Amino acid sequence: MEHSPLLNRIRELVLSGELEPGARVTEQAMAARLGLSRTPIRNALPALAAEGFLVPVGRRGYAVKGFSSEESVTALDIRAMLEGYAARSLAEEGLSAETLTLMRHCLDEGDRLFRQASFGRDEEQRYGAINGRFHCAIVEVGAPDLVKSMVVRLNRVPFVSPDVIVFDQVDREERRDLLLRAHHQHHDIVDALRDGDGARAEALFREHAHRQKRSMFERHTRPPA
Repeated sequence: MEHSPLLNRIRELVLSGELEPGARVTEQAMAARLGLSRTPIRNALPALAAEGFLVPVGRRGYAVKGFSSEESVTALDIRAMLEGYAARSLAEEGLSAETLTLMRHCLDEGDRLFRQASFGRDEEQRYGAINGRFHCAIVEVGAPDLVKSMVVRLNRVPFVSPDVIVFDQVDREERRDLLLRAHHQHHDIVDALRDGDGARAEALFREHAHRQKRSMFERHTRPPA
């Protein structure tokens, strides 16, 4: 999934309900709303349609795709099952030095990010990119092609892709705490993979998905301020 401040801003408009399901989204209107030229909007809208946030309407227009939290929860649960399968396979087959190095790079980047004095939106999006690389590495190495294609499809459901970090009605400290706990689980997952403990690696992905549901779906459970 493509990762940029503009794409994340439009995702937030959709996920927060500011852009309601069925609402038309045009280059001109979105450019005016965000104070940008039409060129970056023109490049962003097809990417958001590919991710499942928008649907094509007419020759060049788009509309916000309707989706339910239940769809996203189901897709996230299935993705966690498939990632757990990949992790178990990877643990049982044994980690290569190359794969372990890639995962340690993700852990080290995350460690440095959380040691920073400030942790705002930019850091959240940077962590999203790290998270996406971590999950992708496990699926790419541990899963057969059929499972890889299924994970790609599931990641196009809103809220589900591991590199999308979008919060609503959650304060900054709580956002940081949720992400930090998820990052600690990455360390636990790598330990399980390194130790060849497939059952633990698989179980950790189930718990990991539960934390993602907590962070992504606060907006559905909290009353409006």
